[in-house]
Amino acid sequence: MRVITVCLLAVLVAPPAFADEQASSDAHRGTMFWSGLALGVAGLTTSVIGVTTARVDDSSTGNAPPSAFQTCVAQKRDPIYATNSCDSLKAKNRGLLWGGVAISAAGAALMIGSRTSADIAPGFFRVRHTIRF
Repeated sequence: MRVITVCLLAVLVAPPAFADEQASSDAHRGTMFWSGLALGVAGLTTSVIGVTTARVDDSSTGNAPPSAFQTCVAQKRDPIYATNSCDSLKAKNRGLLWGGVAISAAGAALMIGSRTSADIAPGFFRVRHTIRF
């Protein structure tokens, strides 16, 4: 998964880096905005996958003891507990979660520029982007 993340990052960030130097700064800012938006969406998707479908078996989640998942799987050998559903005890994939957060932060950093601003206050977060015709 790390290889996919690095390749995605390289594909989305490389075009602005190798763009023609004589291009106007407005076109450069627009490219950075859309690249940042794509990185933000990719990071969000990676984080959601890390906490939903790509859960890990080596630990437990929430307030459960660390070995709760392994204990649940071991109990399934007993006919009384054969119908236990242990999937809810799997832990989130922290590597994917925090990798996605980092990718989203990089995307947000690319988006924030002279025509894009972010407002952060208690209770809300707003990103404004000005488009000139």
